[in-house]
Amino acid sequence: MTENEIFKKIALGVLDMIPNEVQFSKSVMEIMRLEGVVEHTGFYLKESGEKEWLDIFNSDFDESCIQELYEITQNHPLEHKNWNRAIFTLYPDNKFDMEYIWDQELQDRVDGYNNDNQS
Repeated sequence: MTENEIFKKIALGVLDMIPNEVQFSKSVMEIMRLEGVVEHTGFYLKESGEKEWLDIFNSDFDESCIQELYEITQNHPLEHKNWNRAIFTLYPDNKFDMEYIWDQELQDRVDGYNNDNQS
């Protein structure tokens, strides 16, 4: 898949987690990506401004596309930096924004767990 195809897949996944009858002003998927592990959560804002959580438990979102996105971004060093968190924001007009974040504290915790398990 290309980067754009993955973004489309994420957007469709987010829309699947929002009830069909709901009008929203924006939706946010918060992503954590580590080696071999992807987790996500998120929320949407109704047009009234009320915040609701995405229904991640009744979704069939395929998180493997996040690992694929990571591989793509790492092969374009001039375009992206290393990341272990990301925020995907989707708007009702199908425009989106993707923010890549490096969370050193998260990485330090994971490295600590890994070192403890190897001892």
